[in-house]
Amino acid sequence: MKRLLLSALVLSAGALMTAGPASAAEPEFRWLCKPGLAENPCTGSLATTEVSNVGQEIVTKPKRAKKPPVDCFYVYPTVSGQQTPNADLSIEPTQIAVARQQAAIFSGNCRVFAPVYPQFTVAAIFSGQLTPEVIDKAYAGVKAAWNEYLKKYNHGRGIVLIGHSQGTGHLGHLVENTFDRKPSLRKRLVSAVLMGGNIYVKKGKRVGGQFMHVPACVKAAETGCVIASSGFLKDPPPEGSLFGRVAGALVKPGLDPDKFEIMCVNAASLDGSGGVMNSLYSTPRDPETGAPNGYDTPFYSFPIQYSAKCVRKDGAHYLQVTDLAPEDPRPKISEPLGRAWGTHLTEVSDSGGNLVAVVRRQTAAYVKKVRLAKKKKKSQRKPK
Repeated sequence: MKRLLLSALVLSAGALMTAGPASAAEPEFRWLCKPGLAENPCTGSLATTEVSNVGQEIVTKPKRAKKPPVDCFYVYPTVSGQQTPNADLSIEPTQIAVARQQAAIFSGNCRVFAPVYPQFTVAAIFSGQLTPEVIDKAYAGVKAAWNEYLKKYNHGRGIVLIGHSQGTGHLGHLVENTFDRKPSLRKRLVSAVLMGGNIYVKKGKRVGGQFMHVPACVKAAETGCVIASSGFLKDPPPEGSLFGRVAGALVKPGLDPDKFEIMCVNAASLDGSGGVMNSLYSTPRDPETGAPNGYDTPFYSFPIQYSAKCVRKDGAHYLQVTDLAPEDPRPKISEPLGRAWGTHLTEVSDSGGNLVAVVRRQTAAYVKKVRLAKKKKKSQRKPK
């Protein structure tokens, strides 16, 4: 079954990358997260229980900006268990859970906008119904939400893009067709956190593959750049892997592996942690009360448990995740879907604290840059 899913996703890659214009039907979406929504899974307390390797628990309460200086636009991964090729716009527990897990962690720094879109479903992948039309419908929903966000809500604010898996695939397409082509919009890009979606670049380069003008990040305070990686434990991704190789999922077909590679940016190095991963997981909720179940805080973390580094090996470019203490009794990062997937299911959370720290520094750098630009412009207007 895993091999069938692998084949379906690889075959779908070309469809995602080469999908034609949107169909005549009006693209549909609704907001899962947006400022002012009564039920918003992308907001709330950021209190976190840090659990040490000896079981000691310390609760931290990260500060939330009273007036977030930038916006985050988040597109969630494949979570729909509906039986149709494209999901309808119902808001289901899976979307709420993944938004809390992957998007809410950034909400202390930005206003989060996240659409419910007609994503292609797990059923579409397994049934062979992942056609260009199905993929195009999913992307059209994301693009429609993006257009509304720009028109009604952005007002020239800085933007952080956040995606994972299918979400990264759609946001990668969006970057190609918007930020990469429009310098004025590119100036508003604070960061693009595009995890587990095989963003590709020229081999050994920061740019020149999928994006011509939006590079991989190399400094924590750099803005307008991409943070992207796919995690694997111990050994390199196997031949035929879904991620870490240019022949994997969501990648333009026919790329020459001698010329291109998958982007790998290690957030655990960018944030000054020396490669030590700072995990950040969403505490499960009680299905009846909605209260955190297991810890008394909405989030929990296992610090100093794993390290990460970007590795080029056997034709792959990936984030190698290493256990710092195999005897550590805390739950382990694993590859539950098999080696072809690596740590895909949890990779955003495995380095969630690092990602939040980097985006916070990028936001500060962006705000400073905008402030200096305004000051310079104002001084140039003064009569001499």
